[in-house]
Amino acid sequence: MSANKKNLTLNGFTLPHTAFVVLSVAMAIVSIYLTKHFYQVHFPSGLGSDTLCAGDGFWGCDKATLSSLGHILFVPTSFFGIIVGLLGVFGAIFPSEKMESTNKFFIYLNALGCVGLLLFSLVSLGGLCPFCTVYYVLSFIAAFLFFKYSEHRPVPDLKISLVYGLIVILPSVYMSQRFGKEKAKQASLSSQYIKQYQNLKDMGEPSFISPYKINTATEEWSKAPVRIAVFSDFQCPFCQKVAEQVPDLIKGLEDKINVAYYFYPLDNACNPAIKSSFHQYACQAAFLAACDQEKFVEVHDAIFERQPELSRENLKEWEKEFGLSGCFENKEAQEAVTRTINAGESFQLKSTPTIIINGKKIEGSIPTIHLRAIVESLLK
Repeated sequence: MSANKKNLTLNGFTLPHTAFVVLSVAMAIVSIYLTKHFYQVHFPSGLGSDTLCAGDGFWGCDKATLSSLGHILFVPTSFFGIIVGLLGVFGAIFPSEKMESTNKFFIYLNALGCVGLLLFSLVSLGGLCPFCTVYYVLSFIAAFLFFKYSEHRPVPDLKISLVYGLIVILPSVYMSQRFGKEKAKQASLSSQYIKQYQNLKDMGEPSFISPYKINTATEEWSKAPVRIAVFSDFQCPFCQKVAEQVPDLIKGLEDKINVAYYFYPLDNACNPAIKSSFHQYACQAAFLAACDQEKFVEVHDAIFERQPELSRENLKEWEKEFGLSGCFENKEAQEAVTRTINAGESFQLKSTPTIIINGKKIEGSIPTIHLRAIVESLLK
Protein backbone atom coordinates (compact mmCIF):
# COMPACT_ATOMS: atom_id res chain seq x y z
CA MET A 1 0.00 0.00 0.00
CA SER A 2 1.27 3.45 -0.87
CA ALA A 3 1.77 5.14 2.46
CA ASN A 4 1.45 8.66 1.06
CA LYS A 5 -1.92 8.10 -0.65
CA LYS A 6 -5.24 8.85 0.96
CA ASN A 7 -7.67 5.95 0.72
CA LEU A 8 -11.24 5.18 1.63
CA THR A 9 -11.17 1.49 2.54
CA LEU A 10 -7.61 0.57 3.55
CA ASN A 11 -7.36 2.11 7.04
CA GLY A 12 -9.95 0.01 8.83
CA PHE A 13 -13.48 1.12 9.60
CA THR A 14 -13.03 4.86 9.77
CA LEU A 15 -16.10 7.10 9.66
CA PRO A 16 -15.93 7.60 5.84
CA HIS A 17 -15.32 3.87 5.35
CA THR A 18 -18.30 2.96 7.54
CA ALA A 19 -20.45 5.55 5.75
CA PHE A 20 -19.50 3.97 2.42
CA VAL A 21 -20.52 0.50 3.66
CA VAL A 22 -23.88 1.87 4.86
CA LEU A 23 -24.41 3.61 1.50
CA SER A 24 -23.57 0.43 -0.39
CA VAL A 25 -26.04 -1.63 1.68
CA ALA A 26 -28.73 1.04 1.13
CA MET A 27 -28.06 1.03 -2.62
CA ALA A 28 -28.49 -2.74 -2.73
CA ILE A 29 -31.75 -2.61 -0.69
CA VAL A 30 -33.29 0.14 -2.85
CA SER A 31 -32.28 -1.76 -6.00
CA ILE A 32 -33.81 -5.00 -4.70
CA TYR A 33 -37.07 -3.13 -4.10
CA LEU A 34 -37.00 -1.63 -7.62
CA THR A 35 -36.26 -5.03 -9.17
CA LYS A 36 -39.22 -6.50 -7.30
CA HIS A 37 -41.39 -3.62 -8.52
CA PHE A 38 -40.21 -4.24 -12.10
CA TYR A 39 -41.56 -7.78 -12.03
CA GLN A 40 -44.75 -6.72 -10.24
CA VAL A 41 -45.49 -4.23 -13.00
CA HIS A 42 -44.69 -6.57 -15.88
CA PHE A 43 -46.15 -9.71 -14.31
CA PRO A 44 -48.81 -8.71 -11.77
CA SER A 45 -50.18 -11.60 -9.77
CA GLY A 46 -53.22 -9.80 -8.39
CA LEU A 47 -55.61 -6.94 -9.01
CA GLY A 48 -53.42 -4.04 -8.08
CA SER A 49 -49.79 -3.16 -7.94
CA ASP A 50 -47.34 -1.99 -5.35
CA THR A 51 -48.84 1.31 -4.17
CA LEU A 52 -45.65 2.55 -2.50
CA CYS A 53 -43.91 3.11 -5.83
CA ALA A 54 -46.81 2.78 -8.27
CA GLY A 55 -48.14 5.61 -10.39
CA ASP A 56 -47.16 7.47 -13.52
CA GLY A 57 -47.43 11.06 -12.30
CA PHE A 58 -44.33 13.21 -11.84
CA TRP A 59 -43.40 11.16 -8.76
CA GLY A 60 -44.05 7.57 -9.78
CA CYS A 61 -42.02 4.50 -10.65
CA ASP A 62 -44.15 3.07 -13.44
CA LYS A 63 -42.99 5.44 -16.18
CA ALA A 64 -39.38 4.53 -15.52
CA THR A 65 -40.15 0.84 -15.09
CA LEU A 66 -41.97 0.63 -18.43
CA SER A 67 -39.58 2.89 -20.32
CA SER A 68 -36.96 1.82 -22.85
CA LEU A 69 -34.31 2.17 -20.13
CA GLY A 70 -36.30 0.19 -17.56
CA HIS A 71 -34.43 -2.90 -18.67
CA ILE A 72 -31.37 -3.89 -20.69
CA LEU A 73 -32.10 -6.96 -22.83
CA PHE A 74 -34.99 -7.71 -20.44
CA VAL A 75 -32.75 -7.51 -17.37
CA PRO A 76 -34.10 -4.84 -14.97
CA THR A 77 -31.77 -1.85 -14.88
CA SER A 78 -32.14 -1.88 -11.10
CA PHE A 79 -30.44 -5.29 -10.98
CA PHE A 80 -27.12 -3.61 -11.79
CA GLY A 81 -27.68 -1.37 -8.76
CA ILE A 82 -27.85 -4.50 -6.60
CA ILE A 83 -24.50 -5.60 -7.98
CA VAL A 84 -22.91 -2.17 -7.44
CA GLY A 85 -24.12 -2.10 -3.84
CA LEU A 86 -22.92 -5.63 -3.05
CA LEU A 87 -19.55 -5.06 -4.68
CA GLY A 88 -19.15 -1.88 -2.65
CA VAL A 89 -19.76 -3.88 0.55
CA PHE A 90 -17.41 -6.65 -0.56
CA GLY A 91 -14.64 -4.18 -1.47
CA ALA A 92 -14.98 -2.40 1.86
CA ILE A 93 -14.85 -5.62 3.91
CA PHE A 94 -11.98 -7.19 1.93
CA PRO A 95 -9.95 -4.14 0.92
CA SER A 96 -6.85 -3.92 -1.24
CA GLU A 97 -5.32 -1.24 -3.45
CA LYS A 98 -6.51 -3.02 -6.60
CA MET A 99 -9.98 -3.46 -5.13
CA GLU A 100 -10.19 0.21 -4.15
CA SER A 101 -9.08 1.38 -7.62
CA THR A 102 -11.53 -0.99 -9.29
CA ASN A 103 -14.45 -0.08 -7.05
CA LYS A 104 -13.66 3.61 -7.44
CA PHE A 105 -13.91 3.18 -11.22
CA PHE A 106 -17.27 1.37 -11.04
CA ILE A 107 -18.70 3.77 -8.45
CA TYR A 108 -17.78 6.68 -10.74
CA LEU A 109 -19.24 4.81 -13.73
CA ASN A 110 -22.41 4.11 -11.73
CA ALA A 111 -22.73 7.80 -10.78
CA LEU A 112 -22.29 8.80 -14.41
CA GLY A 113 -25.03 6.35 -15.39
CA CYS A 114 -27.27 7.85 -12.71
CA VAL A 115 -26.77 11.31 -14.24
CA GLY A 116 -27.85 9.91 -17.61
CA LEU A 117 -30.92 8.18 -16.15
CA LEU A 118 -31.84 11.31 -14.18
CA LEU A 119 -31.74 13.46 -17.31
CA PHE A 120 -33.66 10.84 -19.30
CA SER A 121 -36.38 10.75 -16.63
CA LEU A 122 -36.74 14.53 -16.48
CA VAL A 123 -36.53 15.22 -20.23
CA SER A 124 -38.08 12.16 -21.87
CA LEU A 125 -40.42 10.86 -19.18
CA GLY A 126 -41.37 14.16 -17.56
CA GLY A 127 -41.10 12.79 -14.05
CA LEU A 128 -38.98 11.02 -11.48
CA CYS A 129 -39.13 7.62 -9.89
CA PRO A 130 -38.85 8.34 -6.13
CA PHE A 131 -36.89 5.19 -5.30
CA CYS A 132 -34.64 5.68 -8.33
CA THR A 133 -33.98 9.20 -7.08
CA VAL A 134 -33.01 7.82 -3.68
CA TYR A 135 -30.58 5.50 -5.46
CA TYR A 136 -29.14 8.41 -7.46
CA VAL A 137 -28.50 10.40 -4.26
CA LEU A 138 -26.85 7.43 -2.56
CA SER A 139 -24.67 6.88 -5.65
CA PHE A 140 -23.58 10.51 -5.80
CA ILE A 141 -22.63 10.49 -2.10
CA ALA A 142 -20.66 7.25 -2.56
CA ALA A 143 -18.80 8.77 -5.52
CA PHE A 144 -18.10 11.89 -3.47
CA LEU A 145 -16.59 9.78 -0.65
CA PHE A 146 -14.16 8.21 -3.12
CA PHE A 147 -13.38 11.63 -4.60
CA LYS A 148 -12.66 13.18 -1.19
CA TYR A 149 -10.98 10.32 0.66
CA SER A 150 -9.24 8.23 -2.01
CA GLU A 151 -6.26 9.28 -4.10
CA HIS A 152 -6.09 5.94 -5.92
CA ARG A 153 -6.69 6.21 -9.64
CA PRO A 154 -10.09 4.90 -10.84
CA VAL A 155 -8.53 2.16 -12.97
CA PRO A 156 -10.17 -1.30 -12.96
CA ASP A 157 -8.00 -4.35 -12.32
CA LEU A 158 -8.47 -6.89 -15.12
CA LYS A 159 -8.86 -9.98 -12.93
CA ILE A 160 -11.25 -8.32 -10.49
CA SER A 161 -13.25 -6.88 -13.40
CA LEU A 162 -13.55 -10.34 -14.98
CA VAL A 163 -14.92 -11.71 -11.72
CA TYR A 164 -17.35 -8.79 -11.53
CA GLY A 165 -18.35 -9.51 -15.13
CA LEU A 166 -19.19 -13.14 -14.32
CA ILE A 167 -21.18 -12.03 -11.28
CA VAL A 168 -23.24 -9.79 -13.58
CA ILE A 169 -23.53 -11.99 -16.69
CA LEU A 170 -24.68 -15.28 -15.16
CA PRO A 171 -27.74 -13.89 -13.31
CA SER A 172 -28.47 -11.59 -16.26
CA VAL A 173 -28.77 -14.52 -18.66
CA TYR A 174 -31.14 -16.24 -16.25
CA MET A 175 -33.25 -13.10 -15.75
CA SER A 176 -33.48 -12.45 -19.49
CA GLN A 177 -34.66 -16.02 -20.13
CA ARG A 178 -37.09 -15.81 -17.23
CA PHE A 179 -38.60 -12.62 -18.64
CA GLY A 180 -39.25 -14.32 -22.00
CA LYS A 181 -40.85 -17.35 -20.37
CA GLU A 182 -43.05 -15.23 -18.12
CA LYS A 183 -44.18 -13.11 -21.07
CA ALA A 184 -45.17 -16.24 -23.00
CA LYS A 185 -46.98 -17.63 -19.96
CA GLN A 186 -48.77 -14.32 -19.44
CA ALA A 187 -49.88 -14.13 -23.09
CA SER A 188 -51.16 -17.71 -22.93
CA LEU A 189 -53.19 -17.00 -19.78
CA SER A 190 -54.62 -13.80 -21.28
CA SER A 191 -55.71 -15.80 -24.34
CA GLN A 192 -57.55 -18.21 -22.05
CA TYR A 193 -59.36 -15.34 -20.33
CA ILE A 194 -60.33 -13.88 -23.72
CA LYS A 195 -61.75 -17.22 -24.87
CA GLN A 196 -63.70 -17.63 -21.65
CA TYR A 197 -65.11 -14.13 -22.07
CA GLN A 198 -66.07 -14.81 -25.68
CA ASN A 199 -67.98 -17.90 -24.58
CA LEU A 200 -70.04 -16.00 -22.01
CA LYS A 201 -73.71 -15.39 -22.72
CA ASP A 202 -74.54 -11.92 -24.03
CA MET A 203 -77.04 -10.63 -21.47
CA GLY A 204 -77.49 -7.24 -23.09
CA GLU A 205 -76.89 -3.75 -21.78
CA PRO A 206 -78.23 -2.63 -18.38
CA SER A 207 -81.90 -1.65 -18.47
CA PHE A 208 -80.94 1.61 -16.81
CA ILE A 209 -77.78 3.51 -17.69
CA SER A 210 -76.34 4.81 -14.45
CA PRO A 211 -75.61 8.56 -14.47
CA TYR A 212 -72.71 7.91 -12.07
CA LYS A 213 -69.84 7.77 -14.53
CA ILE A 214 -66.24 6.85 -13.74
CA ASN A 215 -65.19 7.52 -17.34
CA THR A 216 -67.11 8.99 -20.26
CA ALA A 217 -65.84 8.38 -23.78
CA THR A 218 -69.16 9.20 -25.48
CA GLU A 219 -72.22 11.02 -24.20
CA GLU A 220 -74.42 8.24 -25.53
CA TRP A 221 -73.61 5.02 -23.67
CA SER A 222 -73.99 2.68 -26.63
CA LYS A 223 -71.67 4.68 -28.90
CA ALA A 224 -68.50 3.66 -27.04
CA PRO A 225 -66.72 0.56 -28.41
CA VAL A 226 -66.35 -0.78 -24.86
CA ARG A 227 -68.97 -0.30 -22.15
CA ILE A 228 -68.26 -1.36 -18.59
CA ALA A 229 -70.89 -1.41 -15.85
CA VAL A 230 -69.45 -1.97 -12.37
CA PHE A 231 -71.90 -3.32 -9.79
CA SER A 232 -70.23 -2.62 -6.49
CA ASP A 233 -70.58 -2.25 -2.72
CA PHE A 234 -68.55 0.34 -0.79
CA GLN A 235 -68.03 -2.08 2.11
CA CYS A 236 -66.83 -4.96 -0.08
CA PRO A 237 -63.00 -5.45 0.04
CA PHE A 238 -62.79 -6.87 -3.50
CA CYS A 239 -64.90 -3.95 -4.76
CA GLN A 240 -62.24 -1.66 -3.34
CA LYS A 241 -59.62 -3.55 -5.36
CA VAL A 242 -61.69 -3.18 -8.53
CA ALA A 243 -62.08 0.55 -7.85
CA GLU A 244 -58.28 0.79 -7.74
CA GLN A 245 -58.05 -1.41 -10.84
CA VAL A 246 -60.24 0.66 -13.17
CA PRO A 247 -57.77 3.55 -13.78
CA ASP A 248 -55.08 1.07 -14.90
CA LEU A 249 -57.63 -0.83 -16.97
CA ILE A 250 -58.64 2.19 -19.06
CA LYS A 251 -55.28 4.00 -19.10
CA GLY A 252 -54.64 5.29 -22.64
CA LEU A 253 -58.08 4.09 -23.77
CA GLU A 254 -60.20 6.74 -22.07
CA ASP A 255 -61.67 7.89 -25.39
CA LYS A 256 -62.96 4.39 -26.18
CA ILE A 257 -64.45 3.17 -22.91
CA ASN A 258 -67.54 4.20 -20.99
CA VAL A 259 -67.47 3.14 -17.33
CA ALA A 260 -70.56 3.50 -15.16
CA TYR A 261 -70.89 2.72 -11.47
CA TYR A 262 -73.94 0.82 -10.19
CA PHE A 263 -74.71 0.86 -6.50
CA TYR A 264 -75.40 -2.67 -5.29
CA PRO A 265 -75.08 -2.59 -1.47
CA LEU A 266 -75.17 -6.00 0.20
CA ASP A 267 -77.38 -4.45 2.84
CA ASN A 268 -81.09 -5.16 3.28
CA ALA A 269 -81.67 -1.60 4.45
CA CYS A 270 -81.96 -0.58 0.77
CA ASN A 271 -81.47 -3.78 -1.26
CA PRO A 272 -84.46 -6.17 -1.02
CA ALA A 273 -82.47 -8.96 -2.67
CA ILE A 274 -80.31 -9.18 0.47
CA LYS A 275 -81.97 -11.10 3.29
CA SER A 276 -79.76 -9.83 6.12
CA SER A 277 -77.73 -6.75 6.98
CA PHE A 278 -74.50 -8.21 5.62
CA HIS A 279 -72.79 -4.84 5.12
CA GLN A 280 -74.52 -2.54 7.59
CA TYR A 281 -72.97 0.71 6.27
CA ALA A 282 -73.20 -0.03 2.56
CA CYS A 283 -76.55 1.66 1.92
CA GLN A 284 -75.57 4.80 3.82
CA ALA A 285 -72.28 4.95 1.89
CA ALA A 286 -74.21 4.57 -1.38
CA PHE A 287 -76.57 7.43 -0.46
CA LEU A 288 -73.60 9.67 0.27
CA ALA A 289 -71.94 8.86 -3.08
CA ALA A 290 -75.24 9.29 -4.96
CA CYS A 291 -75.99 12.64 -3.32
CA ASP A 292 -74.26 14.81 -5.95
CA GLN A 293 -73.38 13.49 -9.43
CA GLU A 294 -70.80 16.24 -9.88
CA LYS A 295 -68.88 15.04 -6.83
CA PHE A 296 -69.47 11.34 -7.36
CA VAL A 297 -65.96 10.35 -8.43
CA GLU A 298 -64.37 12.31 -5.58
CA VAL A 299 -66.69 10.76 -2.99
CA HIS A 300 -66.41 7.28 -4.59
CA ASP A 301 -62.60 7.36 -4.41
CA ALA A 302 -62.55 8.71 -0.87
CA ILE A 303 -64.99 6.14 0.54
CA PHE A 304 -63.07 3.23 -0.97
CA GLU A 305 -59.78 4.70 0.22
CA ARG A 306 -61.18 4.96 3.75
CA GLN A 307 -63.11 1.69 3.64
CA PRO A 308 -61.66 0.36 6.95
CA GLU A 309 -62.99 3.48 8.68
CA LEU A 310 -66.60 3.07 7.51
CA SER A 311 -69.12 3.87 10.23
CA ARG A 312 -72.28 5.95 10.52
CA GLU A 313 -70.43 8.62 12.46
CA ASN A 314 -67.62 8.87 9.89
CA LEU A 315 -70.05 8.94 6.97
CA LYS A 316 -71.75 11.95 8.55
CA GLU A 317 -68.38 13.63 9.02
CA TRP A 318 -67.41 12.91 5.40
CA GLU A 319 -70.71 14.40 4.25
CA LYS A 320 -69.65 17.71 5.82
CA GLU A 321 -66.12 17.35 4.45
CA PHE A 322 -67.45 17.08 0.88
CA GLY A 323 -69.67 20.11 1.37
CA LEU A 324 -72.87 18.07 1.19
CA SER A 325 -75.93 17.90 3.40
CA GLY A 326 -79.08 15.83 3.79
CA CYS A 327 -77.65 12.96 1.73
CA PHE A 328 -78.92 10.17 3.96
CA GLU A 329 -82.51 11.45 3.77
CA ASN A 330 -82.27 12.58 0.11
CA LYS A 331 -85.12 10.89 -1.78
CA GLU A 332 -83.50 11.46 -5.18
CA ALA A 333 -80.29 9.79 -4.01
CA GLN A 334 -82.24 6.88 -2.57
CA GLU A 335 -84.21 6.47 -5.80
CA ALA A 336 -80.99 6.55 -7.84
CA VAL A 337 -79.52 3.79 -5.67
CA THR A 338 -82.73 1.76 -6.01
CA ARG A 339 -82.68 2.12 -9.82
CA THR A 340 -79.10 0.86 -10.07
CA ILE A 341 -79.95 -2.05 -7.76
CA ASN A 342 -82.95 -2.93 -9.94
CA ALA A 343 -80.76 -2.76 -13.06
CA GLY A 344 -78.85 -5.72 -11.65
CA GLU A 345 -81.91 -8.01 -11.73
CA SER A 346 -81.51 -8.87 -15.42
CA PHE A 347 -77.92 -9.98 -14.73
CA GLN A 348 -78.97 -12.25 -11.85
CA LEU A 349 -76.43 -10.72 -9.51
CA LYS A 350 -75.22 -12.99 -6.72
CA SER A 351 -72.26 -11.07 -5.38
CA THR A 352 -70.08 -8.01 -5.74
CA PRO A 353 -68.06 -6.99 -7.56
CA THR A 354 -69.79 -7.94 -10.81
CA ILE A 355 -68.57 -6.32 -14.00
CA ILE A 356 -70.60 -6.20 -17.21
CA ILE A 357 -68.44 -5.66 -20.29
CA ASN A 358 -70.44 -5.16 -23.48
CA GLY A 359 -73.32 -7.18 -22.06
CA LYS A 360 -71.26 -10.09 -20.72
CA LYS A 361 -71.08 -10.73 -17.00
CA ILE A 362 -67.81 -11.25 -15.15
CA GLU A 363 -68.34 -12.16 -11.50
CA GLY A 364 -65.63 -11.53 -8.95
CA SER A 365 -62.35 -10.11 -10.07
CA ILE A 366 -59.44 -11.01 -12.31
CA PRO A 367 -55.96 -9.46 -12.59
CA THR A 368 -55.83 -6.15 -14.42
CA ILE A 369 -53.50 -7.38 -17.15
CA HIS A 370 -55.94 -10.11 -18.22
CA LEU A 371 -58.99 -7.86 -17.95
CA ARG A 372 -57.08 -5.34 -20.06
CA ALA A 373 -56.42 -8.10 -22.62
CA ILE A 374 -60.19 -8.69 -22.85
CA VAL A 375 -60.83 -4.98 -23.39
CA GLU A 376 -58.09 -4.72 -26.04
CA SER A 377 -59.50 -7.77 -27.84
CA LEU A 378 -62.83 -5.93 -28.13
CA LEU A 379 -61.09 -2.92 -29.64
CA LYS A 380 -59.28 -4.88 -32.35
